[in-house]
Amino acid sequence: MSRRFAMLAARLFAAATLLALTAWLVGLRALLDQLRRVDLLWFGLAVAAMAASQWVSVARWISIATILGLKAPARELRLAYAQAMAVNVVLPGATLGGDTLRSVRLQRLGNPLGESALSVLLDRASGLWILCLLSLCTGLGLLFSGQLRHVRLPAAMTGLDSASVAWLYLGALSAAVALPFVPVRLPGAATSPSSGPGRVLARLAELHALTVSRGRALARSLWSSLLVQALCALALWLCQMAAGGPAGYLAVQAIAAPVFIAGVMPLSYGGFGARELVSLLVFPLVGVDAQTGVAASALYGLTAVLLGLAAAPLLALRR
Repeated sequence: MSRRFAMLAARLFAAATLLALTAWLVGLRALLDQLRRVDLLWFGLAVAAMAASQWVSVARWISIATILGLKAPARELRLAYAQAMAVNVVLPGATLGGDTLRSVRLQRLGNPLGESALSVLLDRASGLWILCLLSLCTGLGLLFSGQLRHVRLPAAMTGLDSASVAWLYLGALSAAVALPFVPVRLPGAATSPSSGPGRVLARLAELHALTVSRGRALARSLWSSLLVQALCALALWLCQMAAGGPAGYLAVQAIAAPVFIAGVMPLSYGGFGARELVSLLVFPLVGVDAQTGVAASALYGLTAVLLGLAAAPLLALRR
């Protein structure tokens, strides 16, 4: 228990430190003034877009679980997904996170735990890969059209050429997109099956083989990830509009990948912390001042909080 408490305290401290650093860099008073002037209509639309993305996310998870040959009744999985959203908001530092809860719920429907966890992992991985691909394609389009050549970089990047920074950013996205195509070799089931590590490796090899065997069907399900990430980027753009930002949707889509990925880093708490610090750096790449970018990031996190709180009563249901 003391170790869990220490880990939770460390995450809270890290998130608070990053938030304090971000507020200091952009100016706390100015940031608070800007948040007070938020356009509630744009923000309400952002909440609706986020809710739509979560609805499609459930359909994606159901599709992946079905492709893996698991029992995946839509009603049960929708409830489990809503409960997972609530756990991520109500207990964002808990040991039993939302993804773990989804895996356990799927296992209790009569599915093997390994395959259940694999469905959640593939659900996450497909979303992240499509996210990086979308940001890469949009960013390349903006770069070649000249929209990323004369942007206002953060003060920390003074003296750097904006086009060079854009190419460096797009290079990192290209590496992330290429990562799934790197060959992976896992030992077969016959490798030391009697030992503890051997059994684990053999089990991982089985799950990897299952994923490869269903590769085409999984690839056909990527359309749902495309829709999910488009809706999430829409929510972020609407939050930026609510904060008074000038960027268009495609510009926000181009920098969405680092913002969303930072939100799931261990240094954040419920997404807050690392996401705001990253927003401070990447929003200026598309002509949005750092203060507005941080405000948009905070509003985006608030949409997830509101949806999680709305789903919190479902935690009382066993099924």
